[in-house]
Amino acid sequence: MRIRLGFLLLTALMSFGCGSSETCFTPNPNDAYIDRDAIFLANTGSNSVSAFQSAGPAMGAGGVCGSPFAVGGPPTALGGGTLAGSLFVASQAQRTVSTYSVDFLTSVLTGLVFTISTRYTPVAVAALEGFFYLGNAEGGISAYQIVNGSGATEIAGSPFASGSGPVALVGGLAPPVLYVANSQSNNVSAYAIHENTGVLTPLAGSPYAAGQGPASIILTPAAAPNILGARLLMVANKLSNNVSVFSVAGDGSLSPVPGSPFAVDGAPSSVGVTTDTMPMRIAYVTIPALNEIAGFSIDAASGTLTPLAGSPFPAGTGPSAAADNGNFLYVVNAGSSNLSVYSFDQTSGALTSVTGSPFALGRSPGPLLYFEVPK
Repeated sequence: MRIRLGFLLLTALMSFGCGSSETCFTPNPNDAYIDRDAIFLANTGSNSVSAFQSAGPAMGAGGVCGSPFAVGGPPTALGGGTLAGSLFVASQAQRTVSTYSVDFLTSVLTGLVFTISTRYTPVAVAALEGFFYLGNAEGGISAYQIVNGSGATEIAGSPFASGSGPVALVGGLAPPVLYVANSQSNNVSAYAIHENTGVLTPLAGSPYAAGQGPASIILTPAAAPNILGARLLMVANKLSNNVSVFSVAGDGSLSPVPGSPFAVDGAPSSVGVTTDTMPMRIAYVTIPALNEIAGFSIDAASGTLTPLAGSPFPAGTGPSAAADNGNFLYVVNAGSSNLSVYSFDQTSGALTSVTGSPFALGRSPGPLLYFEVPK
């Protein structure tokens, strides 16, 4: 469980947005800052990445100076954070992956580290500890090892076989694992990652059956097993209107939790999970066609989902992607090109928009990444 202390130590000026006449977060060199995590969003239609900072319960979202940041081509997938330390930006149109360095205090993108051309069309990207992996539109998982922090080489045996239509990837540590949601074969591929070579080896039982049309995948917690309860993998199934939930064993293998999959009112696009909330853990599921967010409490022992009172909650126009930092829920509204930020009641899970929400994004916003700064 992450410790949220940033709001106790933050004494800098911060406002929502960074237009030409507005201020943005500027760190005070005399202050200490903890948990300077960020939210990055891919603006596919404007070739840019928007960045916001998460500063704990006192704030929720603030514009990063210089945001949005121009990138070389239409960004269609994002990866990085705690498990990698840099921001990885994939472009389907250009068949490239670019890596950007991130200032861990200000969340500013400080420069392009490297760009590689890919043999296949990258749909999704996940990165962790010296390696990154791409889900290919043509099928399979391409694997790369980062070389001297300034380039990458494809790993022997890449691309590795996956299910049909790998659309979303998520990596985890302790042990190193990679999970892939396969939208056409309706399952999840699971792999052990060799710590030295990055080679992928299918786990026993893989692939695991999911619902129809998996659209997104999340592992919680990602960095290590959950000492307070079950470690879970969740998949939003857009064609069967439900969410598959799996318990993660010590070796990374998966087992459906009791009652899985769990029904929602419409086609879900993503799941955001609050792992830091007490006394409950909460899952929020975006449903774009209905402009709503379904909320569930998570049984700490079993991983079973139970609808929250008052759920579903009204959302913006076309809520397409969600992420959570333990204090706030961030939701991309694809239909109105903005970002909604919600605080939530620690007991009931009820959502309340923060001041200034929603915040403007670039054209055709898509993937959202909660970028947890390496501690």
